[in-house]
Amino acid sequence: MNKKTMSRRLLSICFATLIPTSALAAEPQGTLDERLAPPPGGGLTADQVASRAQETSFDAAARREAIVSAEAKLEQARAAYYPRLTLTARYTHLSPVNQVLPLGGSMMGGGSSNVTLPVVYDQIFTQAGLTIPITDYVLRVSQSYASASRNRRAAVLDEQATRLKAALDGRQAYYGWLRARAQVIVAERSLEQARGHLVDAHHAFDVGTTSKADVLRVESQVAAAELVLEQSRNLAVLMEEQIRTAMHDPSKQPYAVGEDLRADQPLSAAQDVTSLEAEAIDRRLELRALDETAWSLREQAKSTRAGNYPRLDLFGDVIFANPNPRYFIQDNTFKTTWDVGVQLIWSPNDILTTGPQSQDTEARANQIELQKAGLRDSVKLQVLQAYQALKEAEVAVQTAKRGLAAAEEGYRVRRELFRNGRATTVELLDSQGDLTRESTNSINARANLLFAKANLLHAIGRDVPQSVAAR
Repeated sequence: MNKKTMSRRLLSICFATLIPTSALAAEPQGTLDERLAPPPGGGLTADQVASRAQETSFDAAARREAIVSAEAKLEQARAAYYPRLTLTARYTHLSPVNQVLPLGGSMMGGGSSNVTLPVVYDQIFTQAGLTIPITDYVLRVSQSYASASRNRRAAVLDEQATRLKAALDGRQAYYGWLRARAQVIVAERSLEQARGHLVDAHHAFDVGTTSKADVLRVESQVAAAELVLEQSRNLAVLMEEQIRTAMHDPSKQPYAVGEDLRADQPLSAAQDVTSLEAEAIDRRLELRALDETAWSLREQAKSTRAGNYPRLDLFGDVIFANPNPRYFIQDNTFKTTWDVGVQLIWSPNDILTTGPQSQDTEARANQIELQKAGLRDSVKLQVLQAYQALKEAEVAVQTAKRGLAAAEEGYRVRRELFRNGRATTVELLDSQGDLTRESTNSINARANLLFAKANLLHAIGRDVPQSVAAR
C-alpha cells in the first residue's frame, strides 16, 4: 500500500471518528411515498372538479342557448298543425254619393221613375276565416316538424358532449395540479438533501478529506435546487389557478389535495381495440349529434320540395257586418253570413326556387355525413392512441417504481460511503441526481396513468351518463 492511499484512509478514519454524529447533516425525514400522502380530513378530488367544470362551462352554457333556440323552432313547427284562423275587423267611412236606380215605364206606356237606394256611410265589418292546408299536412308540416325535432335533439347531444369535454378538461387540470404539487415535494426533498450535503462537505473540508472546489460544487447544487423549488411552487400556483378557472370558483381559498397519487390503479382489462372502437362509434355523442343534424336537413329538404306541387286548402268564413256586403240593399243593421269552399293554388314559378333550395339543403346534409365519416376515423384514432397511452403508462409506473427503489438505495449507500470518506462529492451528487430524476419519473408516470385512463374513458364514451347513452 502506497503512502497516498494510507494517507487517504487515515483522513477517512479521522472524518468518521473525530466528527460527532450531531455535527453531520440529518437525512430528510420520510420517504417520497410518505411525503406524497394527502393531508387528513379530505380535500378536492378530480370528480368534484369535473362536475363543477361541466356545470359552469361557458361553452356548455352557449350550447344550452342553442337548445332554447331549437325548442322555439320546434314549437313553431308544431303550430303549423293547427288550421289557420284569421280574424278581421274594419271600420270604414264612405264619401257621400247619390245612388239612384232608374225604373222603366209600364207596358201601358206610362212614364219612367227613379228610386233612390239607401247608402250607409259608416260601415263596420268583422270576419272570421278558417283555412285547413290539406296538402301541407301531407307534404310539408310533418316533415318540418320532424326536421325541427331532429335539430333539437342534435342541440341537446351537442350540449351534453360539450359538458363531457369540459369535465374531461377539468379532470386533466386537476391531475396537472396534483402532479405539480408532487413536484414541489420532490423539489423540497432535493433541496433538503443538497443542504445536508453542504453541511457534510463543509465538515469534510474542515478535516481535509475534500477540496474547496467540492464545497463550491455542492453550494452550486443547493442554489440550483432552490431555483427548481421556486419554479415548482410557481407551477403549482399556476395549475391551482387553472382548476379554479375551470370551476369558475371566485374564492381565493387554497385547495387541499383530496386524492392519493400513490394509490395503485387497477390494470386495464385485456380488451380488443376493435371492440373499443366499435363501442366508441356507438356511444360518442358527437357522432350522434351529426346523425341528428343530417336527418334534420333531409327532412327540411323534403318540406321544401312540397312547393313543386299544387296546394289544396279548405276554407270557411263567417261575416258579421253593418251593412253586410252579401245584401244588395243596404240598411243600417248588422247581419251574419257564412261561406265554405275549397281552393287549389299552384304557381309554376315555385319550381324554379324550390328545386335549388332543396338541392342546397341536401348538399348540406351530405356535408354533415362526410363530417361524420371523418369524425368516425378520428374517433378510432383517438381510441387507439388513448389505449396505447394507457398501456405505456401502466408499464411506466412499474418501471418507475423499480427505478425509484434502486435510486433510493443507491443514494443511501453512496451517502454513507461519502461520510466515511469512501465516495467523492461527484459520486454523491450523481446519486442524488439519479434519485431526483427517478422521483420525478415516478410522479410523472403515476400522473400520466391518471391522464391516460381519463382520456380512454372519454374516447370510448364511457363517461356518457347511462340515461343519455340509452336513448
